[in-house]
Amino acid sequence: IQKAKTLSAAEQRILGYYIDGHEIADIPELTFISIHTVKKHNRSIYQKLAVSSRDELMVYIEMFRRCDRLEELTN
Repeated sequence: IQKAKTLSAAEQRILGYYIDGHEIADIPELTFISIHTVKKHNRSIYQKLAVSSRDELMVYIEMFRRCDRLEELTN
């Protein structure tokens, strides 16, 4: 949870889209930013949450979902 609190507002918004089940290709259209910017945010999210891929990020999200603590990731 502490790691998630280090995410910027933009990174939290991107993480929220992943939590909602969106793919990386969906995010530029939803956020009105380029795919390059999304990838930049992804790198930062991965670094801050200590994951190395989208698959690991989805496992991370699923762990919080199963513990019924998912809302803590986005607050």
